[in-house]
Amino acid sequence: MTVMIESFFGVHPYLFRSGLWRKLKPGERDLYLCLMEESERRCTRELTTTDAEVRRLVGAASRTLCNARKKLQEYGLIRYKAGEGNRYTYTICNPKTGLPYPGDPRIPMVVPKRDRLKQTELPRSSVSSTPSREPNQERPEGYGLPGVF
Repeated sequence: MTVMIESFFGVHPYLFRSGLWRKLKPGERDLYLCLMEESERRCTRELTTTDAEVRRLVGAASRTLCNARKKLQEYGLIRYKAGEGNRYTYTICNPKTGLPYPGDPRIPMVVPKRDRLKQTELPRSSVSSTPSREPNQERPEGYGLPGVF
């Protein structure tokens, strides 16, 4: 078996589909990607780290990290709490809701796969009634949009 990508971490596709990724400044992206990678490496959605550790990984200035933290929280991507010694506890949030994911942050989440047929199928009333070239030929279920393709 060939592995396409040996090792990787995930970023929620909503960031790209919503256009939020384009709005993020480089320092905000750096911090977010750093937190996502550390979250995967440590197997938790809640992690505590110092600015010095983050700077070592991404090379961002202290002021940049401060501003990035505030913006990422404003965008609903993370929540953070300041601790002693420039330590921060970060909680990874669901970009769609802006809230922390439910449950224990140390227990991996299992996200059910989407049922693509249900999401792409349009109600019959909204589909144009374009006559098929072969009216008696049935199309396989889930192939294109019913009555259109």
